[in-house]
Order: sequence, then structure tokens, then C-alpha cells
Amino acid sequence: MHNPANATDSQCATYIFLIGNEFRFCATGIFRPSRFSYSRSGGVHVCHRRRNAPRLSALSRPTFRHLPESPAQSRIVLPEAPASFPAEIGETRIVKGETQNSPRAELGLAHWMARARKICKKAGKEPSADNIHDLRTALRRCLAIESALSECDPHPDWKKMKRAGKKLLKNLGELRDSQVLLDWLGKLEVAKDGLGEALKMSVEQEQKHLKTAAAKALGDFDQQKWKSWEETLTPRAALVAPDSPVSQYIALERWEESYRRHRFALHSQSRIGYHRLRVGLKNFRYTVENFLPGLKAQWDKDLKQLQNLLGDVHDLDVLWSRVIRVRPESDRATLSTWKTAIEEEKKQRLAQYRSVAASKNSVWQVWRAALPQDQKLEEAAVAKLGAWASFRTPEFAPVQRIAARAVELYDVLAARGFAVGLPTERARWIVQAAALMQDVGLSEGSKGHHKESYRLIRKQPVPIGWKKTDWELTALAARYHRKALPQLKHKEFSTLPAAMQQATLFLAGILRLANCFEQAAKPARKLQLDVTPEGLTLRAYGYDGEEPLLSKLANAKHLLEIACRKPIVILPGAAGAALQRVELKAKTHAA
Repeated sequence: MHNPANATDSQCATYIFLIGNEFRFCATGIFRPSRFSYSRSGGVHVCHRRRNAPRLSALSRPTFRHLPESPAQSRIVLPEAPASFPAEIGETRIVKGETQNSPRAELGLAHWMARARKICKKAGKEPSADNIHDLRTALRRCLAIESALSECDPHPDWKKMKRAGKKLLKNLGELRDSQVLLDWLGKLEVAKDGLGEALKMSVEQEQKHLKTAAAKALGDFDQQKWKSWEETLTPRAALVAPDSPVSQYIALERWEESYRRHRFALHSQSRIGYHRLRVGLKNFRYTVENFLPGLKAQWDKDLKQLQNLLGDVHDLDVLWSRVIRVRPESDRATLSTWKTAIEEEKKQRLAQYRSVAASKNSVWQVWRAALPQDQKLEEAAVAKLGAWASFRTPEFAPVQRIAARAVELYDVLAARGFAVGLPTERARWIVQAAALMQDVGLSEGSKGHHKESYRLIRKQPVPIGWKKTDWELTALAARYHRKALPQLKHKEFSTLPAAMQQATLFLAGILRLANCFEQAAKPARKLQLDVTPEGLTLRAYGYDGEEPLLSKLANAKHLLEIACRKPIVILPGAAGAALQRVELKAKTHAA
């Protein structure tokens, strides 16, 4: 029998390492627990586990604060369309670079991060033009996904992955440029003269040193860290499903940025303008590939064509800058010949780009027409805000229910005319967004988190189609969903116009009441509002009229009563249900 005293330090370390990896992988849901058990005294044993035995990944979540929850249903749900906001998440398991939500194996973060590792090893042995190009392409796709998801997910590994990927891209950039230059020098007729031969010799000589530097950069690239980031980030990336409203909004943001660059480039006709357009278009293409695979087949041909045209223009600009560096000072005729040939090549490609992208029915308008508009845009914007909030809210399922209740309360009040006169046309979306984001301040600490929520919301960019006043109202509604009522001594409230102050009271009052209903032991099934000469009667079907919820509702409705200028009586919806009347003492809140 094995004696524990005989176990060497290396054996103990091995067992501890195996146990740690087993526990870590199972907790993240990446692998199932194995058939082996590890013992410090007895080595490794086969463990015959029952088929329905609990998995280690079902252990308490607080141990793994760095991972988002993976409930059986979507983390974010719209009141009207639960299936559309965002798509169902489900349990995530990584198998050979795929996720449960990945429609195809060649899409998604898992595929591109694994491909980058694979090509990195290949390029380290042979830094050919194809290997360097494929590696840079894989890295750029990883960075495009990171750019989109890090806006929602604050996990620190996103920044680490971005930093490592950008560093390797930069270190391989000069080698890739030299490889492209040699390719162009082999294609251009003008490059067959003496200057062309001098350029080839210069580039080939320089390329030897660049390959040595690239080999060092590839050797310094920490593939183990890259793999660990892949294991951490892939399950988190899977929480945003392809073709969901969140993914559509992300693609729309990239389209907006690329289209602004397109218009600037056509107006300025500058080298820098077309270069920035090429980068933006490339980012938009990679976003569509990974977030909207349903549209990839329709758009990929045009996207790739425009990217190649702009890429050729950029390569020709690089070639001309290289010609200037090595030109013979006295041979102005040769330089003029080269400049004419390069400009002619550029003109052909820019003309082809404008014929496809600058016409009345250009591909830009075709792409925009397929992305969210009007009502779908509002839904997608709120979906993106909900995704952002879900990564910062410890318990997001109750917040989703509160958002649905807040929208229901707004609807019954708006049906009776109480939403008339609000200084915004999207008050319904504002109250929903504010409810979803009301607890994001908990990511910075529990004390006064409603104030921190206000600050965090205001730091975010204004959603597409929204006004700054809409966004400020959203932040204020989240700020006053609890604790102190809005007062003139509060700077953020006192500086508002009267209409905005009234809207803040109304929307924050709805949130307070919706939050209070969430505390019920049994959720209310439906709300119905009646207007009487004495005030408003809100009937909640499923509410029993008992303590302690009765007293809490009496305090929570106070702000909404101020906003509506009418007393509100909350009654059980079921006919004949008993109602207890209690005298309430004034409740004070800390500011």
C-alpha cells in the first residue's frame, strides 16, 4: 500500500496541479469532470461516477466571479419578445473550437484564436508571405471580436489579448509590407527598368533582417497565455449569440463608423482618408462574418471586393513612398514615369470603388437597409444596453423581471394619458433601459450603487438614434430608482428644465414601484389601472394585499403619486380579496 510519507514533493505538486486544472476546467464548463480522482496519498484512481452525478461546474458561483452566469434561459429578455433579446444562451461547452451557439465551426472567437496559435507555430518555422498574411488576418479577426465584446464585458483578459495581438501585428507589419512590395514589383510593367531592379534588391536585402526580427517576435509570442485567454474569453463571447439584436446593433455601430470614413474619404480624396476607410471597412467585414453569419453569404463578395480595391490603393501608396526613398536624384524622367504608372493603377481602382460604393443605390445603402431601423433599432439599442448591464449586475434575472414590470406600468399609465407631455418620444424604451441598467453600480461596490450607476451610464456613448436628453433621462431614472427622492439640492436634478424634472419624477417613480413588486413572494400576473375622482386605483392580479409588501408598496408609490399629482391605491386584482389598511410613518432616505 502506498504510504503518504513516501510521496515525493514532485508527486504532491503533480497531484495538486491536476486537481487544480480539473476544478478550473469543470467550473468554466469547458470540459466534463474526468473519470479519475486524485489523492495526495494514493496517486490517481479510476472513479466510477454515476451517470446523473452532479458536475463540478454546478458548484457555488461566488468562487468564480470572473465568469458570467450561464442560466438555462437568456440573460436578457424583452417584455414583448423574450426570444429576440438577445438569442438564447444556454449552457456553453467548448469542443474543438466550437460553442453550442456557433452556427459554423469557422466562425467565432474560439476558431480565430485557435487558428492564430496554429499559424503562429507554422510561421515561426517558415515566415512565408502566405503564413504571415494568414496570421495577421486571424489576429485582426480576433481583435475585431474583442473590440465589439469588450464594450460590454469588462473582463481584464480582453485588454491583455488585445495588447498581445496588436504587438505581434505591429512586429510583423514591416515584413508583410516588404512581401507585398515584391509582389507589386513583379506585376508592374514599369518595374522592369533599372529603378525597379534597384528596388527589388533593396527590399530583398531588407527582408532578411525583417525575417530575423519577425522570427524573434513569433518566438516571444506567449502561446500559453493566448490559450488561457482563449479558454476564459470564448465562453463569455458565446453569451452574445450570432444574428441576435445585440449582434445586429454591434454591426450597425461598425457600419456607422465605416460609412463616416467613406464619406470623408470621398470628400477629402486624401491618402489618409482612404487608409482609414480601408481599416474601417475591414473591421465591418470581420464583424459581419462573426456576428451576422446569416448575412455573410450575401455581403461577403462586395465587402471583399471593396477591401481588396482599397488595399491595392494603400499598397501603391506604400510603393511610391519607397520609390521616393531610393530614387536617383538626377533621374527625374524615371520618377515621372513611375509616378504616372502608379497613379494610373490607383485611379482605376478608385473609379471601380466609386462605381460600387458611391452610386445612388450603393452597397452601403443595401447594407444599411438590412440592419435595424425604426422599431427594430430601438429594440436592438436596448438589447445592447442590457448586454452591457448583464456583465456588471451580479443578479441579472430579477432586473429583467423589474424591467418587464416597469414597461407594463408605463403602458397602463400611458393608456390613461399620464405619459402625455414628456419631453421625449421614446419614454417607454428609456424606462426599460434604465431598469436594466439600474444596478450596474454594484460592479463598483454596494454602497450608494445607484449613484455609481448614474455615473457609469453617463460615460457610455449615446445609443444610435437617441438624443443626449434621452440618455440623461435614462441615467437619472436609474439614479433615483431607490433611496432619496429627487430634490433641488441635487445638482444633477436642479439644473434640469422643468419638463425634464417632471419626466425624471415620472420614470423614476415607475422604477421604484416596479422594484417593490419584485419583492412579492408571488409575482403579480397583470396590472390594471382605473382613474376615479379620488385618484388612481391600480389592481395587481396575484397580489394578496398582505404585509410586509403592503407597507413597502405604500412607500414605493409616493414618488409616482407626486409625478401624477394623484393619490394611488393599490388593490389585489382578485375579486373579494381582503385588504389590510395600515398607518404608515414617514420614511426618510439617505441622499
